[in-house]
Amino acid sequence: MKLAMLAEVTAEKVIGGAERVLRHQALGLAALGHHVELLVRAPEGTVTDAVTIGGIRERRYVVDRAHEASFVWSSVRRSVEAFDRQRRTEPLEAVVIHQALAGLGPILSRRHAASRWIYVCHSLAHEEYATRQAAARSNGLRRYLNGHARRWIERTVMSRCDRVVVLSEYMRRRVMETHGMPAERIVLIPGATDPQTFVPVVDRKASRAALCLPAHRRVLFTVRNLVPRMGLENVLDAMALSRTARETCTLVIGGEGPLHAALEAGIRKRGLAGAVRLIGFVPEARLAAYYQTADLVLMPSLQLEGFGLVTVEAMACGTPVLGTPVGAIPEILSQVDPILVAQGTDGRSLATALETLLRRIDVPGEYERLAGKGRALIERRYNWADHCADLVGLLDGRIERKNAA
Repeated sequence: MKLAMLAEVTAEKVIGGAERVLRHQALGLAALGHHVELLVRAPEGTVTDAVTIGGIRERRYVVDRAHEASFVWSSVRRSVEAFDRQRRTEPLEAVVIHQALAGLGPILSRRHAASRWIYVCHSLAHEEYATRQAAARSNGLRRYLNGHARRWIERTVMSRCDRVVVLSEYMRRRVMETHGMPAERIVLIPGATDPQTFVPVVDRKASRAALCLPAHRRVLFTVRNLVPRMGLENVLDAMALSRTARETCTLVIGGEGPLHAALEAGIRKRGLAGAVRLIGFVPEARLAAYYQTADLVLMPSLQLEGFGLVTVEAMACGTPVLGTPVGAIPEILSQVDPILVAQGTDGRSLATALETLLRRIDVPGEYERLAGKGRALIERRYNWADHCADLVGLLDGRIERKNAA
């Protein structure tokens, strides 16, 4: 099968969940024998119009970033131009759209170019925009119009696709509620991780020494974009409220973002300098090592967790995850044990859940039970091999034939 994947992010450098899903889908479909081409908006400041990633060609188009109107118009026009250039050399059977604006022009003007169009919904575009703008001092009317434009674009693209893929049951409900999509047009293909890359560590003590982490304290790890919706300030509150965590644990926070300075100040204000470390951006190559050496991984999200790749990556490494009751987090963690889901998102709820879990894993055999159940769940359900096989089944119609039968 010859197919194109349209996206607003690049698969070349993985800096977040959207890039990771795009990359693994492309590589996974190629490994199954399909011809995959990526067509993406060029990252800001990029001059290269094409790169090769694992044998897959990623073509790029540059957009005008002067203001919102020129950004949208140039995105639509240049994505169509790039799509036409691609089709002249590679006739298409299917198109997979990963972000709405990347697919708006092609699906409106070139719908006939492929027999199958699929939309992969990571999260809702207008909600993502609203959370990014929550702390910004921008014009209220401008935010309102931008939000509605993103919602309209996403609904327009979704409504013209044959099927919408969601990564969690939570996102299925949100798509139905927000865009009025009928249930039969939405297909759940769970998000995933690579259980060959993310594996339990053999010698945790040696791995911890290599990362300069303390051997005599429990290590709590979280890796997030440093933005308000990730709930990191509440984690600091939890550390301050829990004497057990403060005195026996070291919290390691990976990631970059606008809250970096505020988190540094919050650590000093709460007297947590000896218990919390900000380590900045964690490269993909070192991510598994941090999961493996941690005793617990924290997912303190406040909103919009459409799947949460961190959750399944940590579980694949045999590390239990403690999360908030937000988005798809409880959907995944409750399959291991409800104790892994806090009652709320605030600092006190996190502190209570953390202390309860720390006591539980002190019981002989409990840590191994939680770690083993998490790893088994990844091998059974949340892995890229199964994810890509299901995606191919959707693209070639096998899933629909099976459902009809």
